[in-house]
Amino acid sequence: MRFFIVGILIAISIPAGLFAQGLFESAGTDSQESKLPVQFNGYARGALYLGEYSTGSSPEIKSGYGEAGLKINANSGSRARLFSELRFREGYEYNEWISDFTLREAYADLYLGPFELRAGQSIVSWGRADGFNPTNNLTPQDYFVRSPEPDDMRLGNFLVRARYNITNKLRLEAVWVPRYKYSVYRFDLFDMPEYVNFLESPLPEATLKNSSVGAKLDFLFDRFDGSLSWFNGYDPKPGIQSGEISQSTGEDFIIDMYARAFRQQTLGLDFSFGLGSYGVRGEAALRDPTTEYRDEIYAPNRDLRYVLEIDRSFGDFSLMIMYMGQYVFDFTEGPAPGGIPDIDPLMLQDPAAFAMLAPMMYQEIAAFNRVIFDQTTEISHLLALRPALSMVHGVSSLEVYTSYNFSTEEWNMIPKLSWDATDNLKLSIGAQYFEGPENTAYNLIAPAFNGGFFELRYSF
Repeated sequence: MRFFIVGILIAISIPAGLFAQGLFESAGTDSQESKLPVQFNGYARGALYLGEYSTGSSPEIKSGYGEAGLKINANSGSRARLFSELRFREGYEYNEWISDFTLREAYADLYLGPFELRAGQSIVSWGRADGFNPTNNLTPQDYFVRSPEPDDMRLGNFLVRARYNITNKLRLEAVWVPRYKYSVYRFDLFDMPEYVNFLESPLPEATLKNSSVGAKLDFLFDRFDGSLSWFNGYDPKPGIQSGEISQSTGEDFIIDMYARAFRQQTLGLDFSFGLGSYGVRGEAALRDPTTEYRDEIYAPNRDLRYVLEIDRSFGDFSLMIMYMGQYVFDFTEGPAPGGIPDIDPLMLQDPAAFAMLAPMMYQEIAAFNRVIFDQTTEISHLLALRPALSMVHGVSSLEVYTSYNFSTEEWNMIPKLSWDATDNLKLSIGAQYFEGPENTAYNLIAPAFNGGFFELRYSF
């Protein structure tokens, strides 16, 4: 059935894209495009990721897939708009074959003068910084997606959004998310003892009290954009919790673990402005887990997260510098993260030792969650750089993203070379490398991520 649907999409999209392209070229302006009642665009791409799962092992295919995407944008005069994006991916990823058909977005917009209403599967991203957005709690993300495009991390979710343009420089926005959706965080890819079993994560029940809401006031001035925001709901990024740990000795020892959502409130602000030839963006967000989750091991402590970003272009060369920080309130020194330990089978036969197993595992899981939420230190400081060079009259580009966490000594580097072979065909080659001390987040994800990648993408 999936192949039948994809075949129909391709059959529709190719002639539609060719027709639209020919019409735009003959018109010579963008005005004709906006008048088309239905517009089609999309892409087809092949991607390959190579790397080694352990130091010294032979390189192997970590991910190899083909993907097709189609966007349909339909306008009904100036009153309404329909948008949908469909994606189909098939290939090999994380040691298993995949075949996914995804409706990434499908929503309707209604325009009534200064009032705008959206309903459906949508991606709504708050924040003005590049990549790290502490004010954005509405959009779940796939942190383990295999793609050179950071936007592919974002996942659609069903929501209702209302906007009211108070003036042309002041806008009020409210969003309601009736059903929670997890971000994809592949705990099962981490190096864990054999007795750890990750299960399907239970979602909060789809009730009115479990829905999430957010509100934002935007300031849209000529040389300054900014907003104040508020969010109350389940955090898209969950922690982990174990199931019940047996209190009887035995050889068959299994601990079930699963992601667990927590509810929180966030107050945030963001801004963007020009300062001469510099662009300046920033965000800050105060996150506070609600009372019923505040003492749970899968919820973080109350924290303040902030980011400041400055960029500047020098002809064909550009440079982005970003500082990210976090302050953890009520911080207490906990056990140093040691990872979920291997257990000596003889320990399981000793009732006295077995009685200490549950408290020990509780401490280790609590420490593991501190790593996931970057709360192993009271204050953390991270500096990121992204120099980029446009070459051959803009046909090729080279960029290198790198970051270093001064508090945890973690660092990463992602170089990427892109070449526009034609107006529609793009080739990207690069690599990604993560490094950190033992039992840090980068140390955990390095076996899954480190390696090189190749992507060939055709857009229409």
